[in-house]
Amino acid sequence: MDQSSYLWWQGCLEKGLKFLAAGDFVQAEEYFRLSFAEAEKLGVEVILAFSIRLLATAQLCNHKLDEAEAGFKKALSLCMQLNNNKGIAEAKAGLAGVALARGQYSEAESLYKQAIYFYPKNASSMRLAVLYSDLGQVYARLRQWTKAEKALLQADALCRQNCYSQGEAEVNNTLGEVYYFQGKNKTALQKFKRAGILFNQNKDEVSLANTQQYLAFLYLENNKIEEALFYQYRAICLYLKLNLKQEISESYYFLSNILQYYRLYDEAQASLNISLKYYQGLEFGLAIRYHGLAVIALMKKEYEQAKDYYLQALKFFQFYGCGPKIGEISEELTFLLKYENVLNKSNFYKLIGGRYDEDSLPQYEVMLYLANSLGIKGKYLAALHCSWRALAIAKAMNYETEETELMIQNISERIRNIKKQ
Repeated sequence: MDQSSYLWWQGCLEKGLKFLAAGDFVQAEEYFRLSFAEAEKLGVEVILAFSIRLLATAQLCNHKLDEAEAGFKKALSLCMQLNNNKGIAEAKAGLAGVALARGQYSEAESLYKQAIYFYPKNASSMRLAVLYSDLGQVYARLRQWTKAEKALLQADALCRQNCYSQGEAEVNNTLGEVYYFQGKNKTALQKFKRAGILFNQNKDEVSLANTQQYLAFLYLENNKIEEALFYQYRAICLYLKLNLKQEISESYYFLSNILQYYRLYDEAQASLNISLKYYQGLEFGLAIRYHGLAVIALMKKEYEQAKDYYLQALKFFQFYGCGPKIGEISEELTFLLKYENVLNKSNFYKLIGGRYDEDSLPQYEVMLYLANSLGIKGKYLAALHCSWRALAIAKAMNYETEETELMIQNISERIRNIKKQ
C-alpha cells in the first residue's frame, strides 16, 4: 500500500468527518468524495466500502437520495463479499435512512431491523442504541406506539449503559411524544422533564427549548395553567436568545392561547402581534394568527377591529381553499351582523359567496358547512340563504344536489313551524 496515498485518504476522511459532525454537509461531501477517489487508487476493498458509505451518508444529509441509495447499495455489496457484518449493518441503516427520507416507513422499518440483526454483539452498543432509537422513531411515524415504546426503551437502556447522555435525552424526548399519543400524559411529562435536564447538562439549548414547549403544551392540556405559563416563558426566553424567528413566532402564538385562559386579552393580543412580527412561514399560518386576533378583538368587543382581522384571515384561507376554516370564519362573521356599522348583510354574503373561481370546490363546501352550522344555532334565515347558494353552485358544477335539496326542505319546514307558533 502506498503510504503517502493512504495518508492523503486518511486526511480527507478526517476532515470530512469533522464537517459532518459540525453539520456542514456540503463540505463533508466534498472531502468524502476526495477520500473515495483516493480509496479507489488504493484498491483495498474494506477501505473502499467504508469510503463509499461515508460519501453516501453526506449525500443523504444533502438530500441527494438517489446518489446516496446507490452508494449504500455498493457499500453493502462490498461488505457482503467481505463478510463484514458491521459494514452490512451500517449500509442497511443508511438505506433505511433513504427510505425514511422518502416516506417509505415500512421499508425503513425492515431495513433498521436488519441492521440491528447484523450489528456485531461485541461492537459498540452506543451505535446499537442509535439504531434502536431510529427504529423507534419509524414505529412512531407508523403510529405503532407499543412497538415504538419497546424499541425506544431498549435505546434508553443502552444509552444509560454507555453514559451517552445526549442520546438518552433525545430518546426520552421521543418517548415523551410516544406516551403522549398513547394518552399517558403523566409518563410523558416525566420523560420530557428527564430530557430537559439532560439537554440542559449538555448545553443543547435548541433541544431544551423544544422540550420546554412540549411541557407547556402538556400542562395546558391538563388545565395546569400556571405550570404551562412557566415552561412557555422558559421556551420563549431560549428561542429569543438563539434568535430562532419561526420558533419565536410559534411560541408567542401558543402563549397567546394560554393567556386567554386567564382572560388576559390585551396580553394575548400583544403576544399574537409579536408572533406575526416573527412569522416566516406560509400564508396558512398568517390566516391562523389573524383569526386568533379576530377572536380576541371580538371578546374585547372591538367589533370594527375584529372585522378587519376576520377579513385578513378570510383572504388567506381563501388563498388555500380551506373550506372548513372559511366556513368557521364566515359563521363568526355572522355574529357581527347584529352590530351597526360593521358589516351589512348584502356585503357579507357577497364576501363569503363570490371570491372563488368557477373551478374552485371550497365555495360549495363552505356554503354547506355554514348552512348546517347556522341551522344548528337556530339562525334559519341565514342558513336558508347559504343552502340556496350551495344548491346554485351544485347545479352549476353538476354536483349531486339531493343532500342540499333535503337541507333546504328541512330548514324551510323549521321556518314555517316558527311562523305558525
